[in-house]
Amino acid sequence: MKLGLISDIHGDPVALELAWAHLIAMGADRIVCAGDLVGYGPFPDRVVAFLEERQVASVRGNHDRWALERGQGVPDEFRGGTPSRTTLEFLGTLPFDLIVADGPSVCVVVHGSPRSDMEFVTRASHPPKVLSAYLQNLGCDLLVIGHTHQSMWFRCAEGIVVNPGSIVSMPVVDSSRTFALVDLDVAQVSFHDVESGQQVEVAMWC
Repeated sequence: MKLGLISDIHGDPVALELAWAHLIAMGADRIVCAGDLVGYGPFPDRVVAFLEERQVASVRGNHDRWALERGQGVPDEFRGGTPSRTTLEFLGTLPFDLIVADGPSVCVVVHGSPRSDMEFVTRASHPPKVLSAYLQNLGCDLLVIGHTHQSMWFRCAEGIVVNPGSIVSMPVVDSSRTFALVDLDVAQVSFHDVESGQQVEVAMWC
């Protein structure tokens, strides 16, 4: 099974459409999102409509949660577009975590970390023993995270941890402008540029 990974769309429907099209062309059997559909970018409604129409499952990111906490019609302090009532209703259905278990592999998707949607997974805060413990405690083969806007991956005996990076390509926030494809059958990870689809080399954490 080939699993397409996107994250931190932040109201950028053009980047979303490009990433989705590249992943479909690459043979992704399923595409999932690690959250932050809204915030920063101007088109939250278009992003949500696209994901909903194509049944792309997503977890709730911190910006999605903040939009719900603000409520309808309240401006985004990060200058993102104001979500409609329909978009807020959709955001309200998003879970904190998501389990993908198509076939023998089990994948868990969260936004920040398994503990919090606000926790940044960095080399300093999450050495190999912490990432290995996440995989072991969750009982999964693949843990997908987002939030940092930077692509990363880690492999150990317990499985793989992947952050596909952020796909937002507007000059509103720092972004790796990448997505990822994981071949679960052979445990291979590749990262790709949103605009071109070209593979981007990302060194494995160790």
